[in-house]
Amino acid sequence: MKTQNDHDLRDQEIEALRREVAYLRKNSEQTAGRLLLADTQAIAIRHELEQKRRGFRLMADLAVSLGRETDYESVFVSVSRRINAALSMQRTAVLAPDPDGGFSAVVLQGYPPHEQKVILECRIEIDPEMLDPTHPVLVTGADPDERLASVRKALALPYLISSPVMLHDNVVALLVTGRLVEERPYLPRLGESDVETVQMVSVYLAVMFTGFRLRHAEILASYDPLTQLFNLRSTTESLRHTLEYAQQGGYHAALLFIDLDGFKDVNDTHGHAAGDMVLRIVSERLVNCVRESDIVGRIGGDEFVVVLTHISQPEDAAGIAGKIVDSLSRPMDVQGARCQVGASVGIAVYPEHGEDESALLHAADDAMYAVKNNGKNAYRYAITAKGTEKGS
Repeated sequence: MKTQNDHDLRDQEIEALRREVAYLRKNSEQTAGRLLLADTQAIAIRHELEQKRRGFRLMADLAVSLGRETDYESVFVSVSRRINAALSMQRTAVLAPDPDGGFSAVVLQGYPPHEQKVILECRIEIDPEMLDPTHPVLVTGADPDERLASVRKALALPYLISSPVMLHDNVVALLVTGRLVEERPYLPRLGESDVETVQMVSVYLAVMFTGFRLRHAEILASYDPLTQLFNLRSTTESLRHTLEYAQQGGYHAALLFIDLDGFKDVNDTHGHAAGDMVLRIVSERLVNCVRESDIVGRIGGDEFVVVLTHISQPEDAAGIAGKIVDSLSRPMDVQGARCQVGASVGIAVYPEHGEDESALLHAADDAMYAVKNNGKNAYRYAITAKGTEKGS
């Protein structure tokens, strides 16, 4: 028969078991909480890593694709499309500064046509905060509605990241990208990884623009801006290379020095705008008179040079010179007016009239002036070492 002590002992054992169960349950809940927290952190880390991978893929894609673009607008469009696709952005805008200190949209990606029309026609005031290249702007649902409210409204973009594109401490463009909604898991809140990627893209754009400007500077240094022909420096350099190849190959080359007849009358009668048009037409006709391998340059106001890079015999230059004289003598329709010029052409042949570019230029120039003094609108060979010359 059980005593009271047996009952008390049993009650104590049950109470101890209850306490142990409560402890284990609490410990289990704490462990489950820690596991849940760790899982949440792991998901966040995976998301962060995925965002960084997408950013790196975007930069690699841009490095390959943008090398094929040749102008600013093409680069802006390409970047905007790739940002939307790679970072799950819904809208991307590229803004350019205007002389009055405001900004205007030049590219809008992800916008419906009716919104594009409205935004492209409006001038957007940009907060100075958005122009600091060291601190890209991030606006999410955690920010108050009044933060950058005017920009968010103007671009119809409530959640955004912006980063300026800088050249020599000047803002040349503003890259703005973002989302209309924040909805996990597909459109989560924008974060620092997105900011870092957008900032990298803006820096990459600055590098691209530097390359464009360098190429533009090289073009300006090498080409005549009016006619897009080689300028004096490039023509002289090309002539030097031509003579080097001619010497190595043992063949002839020729230099034609062309001065327009009657060009001053065009300027005086019809104005300088008509004169510029005449020069462009002359340039086109000169290019059409020669082979693709030959070189055409404008070296002065109405002075042009043609380098015949390879001719079989000196007499071949006369055929091209005659073709040029005939072509340039034809009337030109310029802004409704009939304009006409002629051409005096001096010919110098390598090696008969000189063996370097300076000697050939001097000889051809002398021959051209001989044409000027004998009726104009013709061609003439330079005087050879024996004192003989040819003309037409």
